[in-house]
Amino acid sequence: MENKIKVLWLCSVSNAEMREHYRTKAGPFLSWIYKNYKHTTTDDKDHAIWDTNAIKEIEKLDGIELHVVCPKRFLTKKTVNFEMNGVHYHLFRDQNSSLLPWLYSQKISKFSSEFHFNRKRIKHIVKEINPDIVHVIGAENPQYSLAALDIPDTIPVIVQLQALLCRLENVTRIPFERKDYHYKGEIEKRIFKKVPFIGTVSDIFKSYIKDNIETDAVFLKLGLALTEPVYRKIDKKEYDFVYFSGNLSKGADLAIKSFAIAHKQYPDITLDVIGGYTNELKTTLDSIIKDNCLENNVFFEGFMPTHDDVIKQIRKAKYALLPITMDFIPGTVKEAMANGIVVVTSITEKTPSLNEKRKSVLLSPVCDCEAMANDMIKLLENPDLAEKLRENAWLVAEERNSNQKVVQKWIMAYTACVANSRDKMPIPQELL
Repeated sequence: MENKIKVLWLCSVSNAEMREHYRTKAGPFLSWIYKNYKHTTTDDKDHAIWDTNAIKEIEKLDGIELHVVCPKRFLTKKTVNFEMNGVHYHLFRDQNSSLLPWLYSQKISKFSSEFHFNRKRIKHIVKEINPDIVHVIGAENPQYSLAALDIPDTIPVIVQLQALLCRLENVTRIPFERKDYHYKGEIEKRIFKKVPFIGTVSDIFKSYIKDNIETDAVFLKLGLALTEPVYRKIDKKEYDFVYFSGNLSKGADLAIKSFAIAHKQYPDITLDVIGGYTNELKTTLDSIIKDNCLENNVFFEGFMPTHDDVIKQIRKAKYALLPITMDFIPGTVKEAMANGIVVVTSITEKTPSLNEKRKSVLLSPVCDCEAMANDMIKLLENPDLAEKLRENAWLVAEERNSNQKVVQKWIMAYTACVANSRDKMPIPQELL
């Protein structure tokens, strides 16, 4: 194909370079509500680092005309369009940006919204751009992923899996999350039945979708651009352990409970906690801290503005304390390993693969705080073990697919899917 392939992404991404081109600001009452719950109405933090990584790789290529389409909550203008480093950005104000729609979404449609306004806006953008292919990055985000249902059949669509929430409805321990996962999981199912291609490298995800949702689904071996650069320096340490996540609801309680057990044996150890939280969650975590007399040992950083800020902060810790309950390996585990921070985490279907070639992390059963604390104590008492794990983790990180290779495969898939749609050409086996 001699001409550039015109690719449209539906996603949710934010980085410092993008934020130079737009502003977000809510009305006074909504700003007051958000401030009261310790949330911000300003888009001043990085989101979806894998999308940013992929964009940086595509900027180096000549054969792709990329259009990035994102809804933005509280965007000061209805639409913002700009070009940066050859990539075209199309941002529009999310439908829940003003008071009445926001109140309606919170009280009535939180677990039922079809995001009709967002979909109408996206449908208009798609018609204007007329892309060769649409790549929906994240089926679990209804504010834009529902628009996959509206793409004309003449345009091939790949839906890229970041998660698979329909699997987690009966796994999560939090009632609110159970309702949220049910709502978003049902949306995932509708999308999987509509779109022709699903991108994932997870055999677990593939099996679940084929067995429970869509037996005829066509899967493409497409991962996310999540490879963290390996950092082999050892920065000055200020904390013994770090727990970090975009949202502390994912396991901060388990981390603090495990830390409390280890603290009984080593009362001077410290834990740095990085990530966003609600007032309700912070109250719960503070209660655990108070009950275990950890007020002088646990520190909260909150949600840090950029990915670089997070990485610089986690490098101040010796060890990463990362309990997980999901089946896959979260980016936080990979980021800690690449930055020389020895990882204590949980046994899931995927995490044992980290120790296949060499022992690189310490693993304990899911939700077993006693066992996790024992692994923490092993590191505190055995510096040689910690050093060996650090070196092995660096090796594992260096063996991962580069972001360049990940994106090259995306480009192959775009070309193949367009040829399949237009000329009925078979998808190459290496993509399936």
